Amino acid sequence: MSNGSAPRMLPAVRLAIFVTFATLWLSGCLWLVLHLGFAQQTQFGPGPNPWEPTLLRVHGWLAVGGVFLLGSISAGHISERWTSRRRRPSGIPLAILAALLIVSGYALYYTTEPLHDIASTTHELVGAATILIALTHWLRSNRARAER
Repeated sequence: MSNGSAPRMLPAVRLAIFVTFATLWLSGCLWLVLHLGFAQQTQFGPGPNPWEPTLLRVHGWLAVGGVFLLGSISAGHISERWTSRRRRPSGIPLAILAALLIVSGYALYYTTEPLHDIASTTHELVGAATILIALTHWLRSNRARAER
């Protein structure tokens, strides 16, 4: 490109990123809503909603794809644009939140109480809030592209 900016992501890659991370976020938020607000009454008291295990499986499968895509983004998108500095204010926090989500997600499987509770709360709060930083990063990108 003549203006010295890095090349755009391929449309198929952008679509894969948006679809994967949108469904990852939606599956996590839906699980959280069901878990916190729609427990099922059993003869032994409140129990998990019947959809929770399925949503966790879907969320886990999407997370594997998400980690793969983050590796791809790190190798290409971030390294190509690092010298630009334009979107670092949203890109760096987004990368940090992604790392927190990966670490806390793995910790949910590989830790015991009380670390599990900390990982769970961290994953829920960071996961729900990450959409704000992601949208900020994406909107800045679109605004910068429109200004060129």
